[in-house]
Amino acid sequence: MSVARSYKKVISLLMCSQAVYLSAMSVDMTITALVGTELAPSKIYATVPMVLISILSVIVAPQVPKVATKIGIKALFIIGGLIAALGGTSSWYSVTSHSFIFLCIGTSCVGIYQAIANYYRYVASDVSHGKEVRSISLILSAGVVAAIVGPALATWTSQIMMPVYAGAYLLVGFLGLCAMFINSFLPGHAINQTLDGSSNDEDSSQASVHVSFGSLLKRASFRNGGLICLCSCFSMALIMSGATIFMQDVLQSSPDQRMMGMQLHMIGMYLPVIMLLFVAKYLSTKVQILIALVIGIIATLVSVFNITNMTVMLTLLLIGVFWSFSYASGSALLTKSYASEERQSARGKGELFPVLGLALGSLLAGPFNQWITWTTQMEFVLVFILLVIVLIAVDWKKI
Repeated sequence: MSVARSYKKVISLLMCSQAVYLSAMSVDMTITALVGTELAPSKIYATVPMVLISILSVIVAPQVPKVATKIGIKALFIIGGLIAALGGTSSWYSVTSHSFIFLCIGTSCVGIYQAIANYYRYVASDVSHGKEVRSISLILSAGVVAAIVGPALATWTSQIMMPVYAGAYLLVGFLGLCAMFINSFLPGHAINQTLDGSSNDEDSSQASVHVSFGSLLKRASFRNGGLICLCSCFSMALIMSGATIFMQDVLQSSPDQRMMGMQLHMIGMYLPVIMLLFVAKYLSTKVQILIALVIGIIATLVSVFNITNMTVMLTLLLIGVFWSFSYASGSALLTKSYASEERQSARGKGELFPVLGLALGSLLAGPFNQWITWTTQMEFVLVFILLVIVLIAVDWKKI
């Protein structure tokens, strides 16, 4: 198979896998906080299942390159789909048996799946031969499908069987099986070559070099790329996880309104990625960072002064756009901060930043909704974004 044909096949399959993965994740994001309020011993712990998704990602992410080296990337991606199927089944059982423990087990499995699926974009980048940014954007653009389909499926399947939400978790299990099927068609030889840091024979002979976390933090691109990913993922997770609970408990929103909120949020997350496909060559990474931070500030201010279902939905949309630009630019900074022979060692460490942000944001969403107002939450996120702006400004010329 020619290099060009192999590249197109890998990118096409990874886009499908990404769409399935994000559809499954969108189902969990739409309903898990609400299910948590029903199953948890206290509403303070309602978002713990959401937190476990990120915590397991944090734990597993550094191990993904090591496991991929032993069994191959294709096998790892197939196993990821199987774990997602098991997670959906466990979450379904948690609803039918009213077990908070099984819900936590189910979301933990989804967290492992997330850690593995996060490497789709890296594999796409590695086989791109100079088209890294475009390939990452193509993979992330598959989220637009998930943005529209996922929350709608979550709302619809939640009602088709009793108890409520059981059908939605069965859907997660089914999507995991779909991921297994799609990934089984990946050309193993082509994607496994990326484990050596390159897809050509000359570069593949280079030995993998270990690089410490401390050494990476001394590099401005790695440090600031990680900071941007951390900030955007924290802000997104805090607002996303808390918004559905806030809309249900305080604003008395309907299921359709909450579904629309999540659809707008995910459209905000993934539609800008398609735009970047066409304008990325005209926008430097620095410009993308500035756009992201300005949108993040606007997102927090929207629902500070006038809190309604509409303004919360708008905040969900804008914080999704903030995440999209930040994640793309932050990932670009991370990937260019290390040499090809350092990739295996550095990549797992770089992946810690976004998943740590997701974990902290999800963890605080439950207590914040119980202890402080929505306005205070938005002010908290605003202060965090402003702090990040100051820290990035210090390294601006080094990025």
